[in-house]
Amino acid sequence: MKLTLLSIDSREGIINLACEGSVTSTDFSSDGKNPLEAIMGPLWSKNKVLLDFEKTSYIDSSAIGWLINTHKEFKKSGGGIVIHTIPAKVEQVLNLLKIGKVVPLAKDADAAKALLNGGVPG
Repeated sequence: MKLTLLSIDSREGIINLACEGSVTSTDFSSDGKNPLEAIMGPLWSKNKVLLDFEKTSYIDSSAIGWLINTHKEFKKSGGGIVIHTIPAKVEQVLNLLKIGKVVPLAKDADAAKALLNGGVPG
C-alpha cells in the first residue's frame, strides 16, 4: 500500500489522502503504529480524513481489520475518516463483509466530504 497526501483543506480541516496498490498484512508494522501516523504524525486520529481508494487493487483481511481499528481510533479521538472512490473489485469485498456498517464508505469525494461533515451517504 502506498499512501499519498493529496491536499490539506485548512479552511474545513480536512486531509485528503490516496491509497494505491494492494493493502495487505505486509503494510502493517509489528510496532503497532498505524500507517497514517507516518503521513500525519502522532496525532493522526484527531484529523478529518478523506481516503481515496481509486487506485487500490486488492484488500485482505488484515486491511479490513486495519480499517475498522483506524475508524475506531478516529472516533475515539474526535477525528473521522471516510473511504471513497472504491474500485468494484475492492467494493465487493467490503460489501460482502458489510464494512460500510462500521466504516463510512462513499461513492466519490463529494459524497465522502458530506458524510465527514455529518451528512448522509450519497
